[in-house]
Amino acid sequence: MQILAEVHPKHKLEKLMKIISQLESFDGFNIPDSPLGMPSPLPSVVGTLIRYTFEDKRVIINQRTLDTNELFLHSLSITSKMMNFDITFTRGDKPKIGREVGYVAPEEAVKIAKEYGVNAGLMISMRKSREEIENRLKVTNADFYLVLRLEDPDQLDRLNTSVLIPYVIVKTEKNKELAKVLNQPTVDVDKAQDFIQALKRKGVVGVLLSALGDYDALLQLQKKI
Repeated sequence: MQILAEVHPKHKLEKLMKIISQLESFDGFNIPDSPLGMPSPLPSVVGTLIRYTFEDKRVIINQRTLDTNELFLHSLSITSKMMNFDITFTRGDKPKIGREVGYVAPEEAVKIAKEYGVNAGLMISMRKSREEIENRLKVTNADFYLVLRLEDPDQLDRLNTSVLIPYVIVKTEKNKELAKVLNQPTVDVDKAQDFIQALKRKGVVGVLLSALGDYDALLQLQKKI
C-alpha cells in the first residue's frame, strides 16, 4: 500500500522545495489544482519540481475540469505522459475569479488522458448511495479512484479496493479550525495510525494523507505507519 502526501502549491518556491524534500519518506504526492477555486501555481509545475527531486515517486495531478476545455486537457495529458504524472479529475469548486467553462465532465477527461497512455483517475464520494458508488466503479473507465468523505474503513466492504485510494484528512491542534471550515470527515492525529492500518487490511492500493498544511504532523505520522 502506498502512502501519499498532499502538497498544496500555494507556498513560495524556496519553502515549497523544502517541504518536498522533507516529505521524502512518502511514496508519492498529490497536488490539488486551485483549491477552493482560488488562483495558485499550476500543479504540473509543482509536479515537475517533485519529479526532478524524486525521479521515481508517484505524482498525481488533481485537475479541475470546471475551468478547462479539450485543448487544455490534451496538453495536460501530453505533459503528464512526458513527466510520468498520474491525473485525477474532479469538477472542482466554482472559480473565485472569472467564469466557469464547465462543459467537459471528469469522465470525458479520463478518456482524453487515457488516449495518451496516462494513468487517469476519478473521485468517489462515500456520501453517495451504495448503488451509485458501485455503478461508478463499474461503468467508468478510470484506473483508480480517490475516495472522499470516508468516515469508517468498513464502508469499503464488498468494493473493489484494489483501485481505491482513500483521502484522509488528519486533524491536528494546528489545523483544527481550518478542518471545521471544510466540513469534511477528519481523523484525529492520535487515531490516524489505526485508521490507516484498518484501510490497509481492506486492501486499498494507497492512502492519501492531508494535514491541511501541517507537514510536521504528516512526517511524525509517517514514521509510525
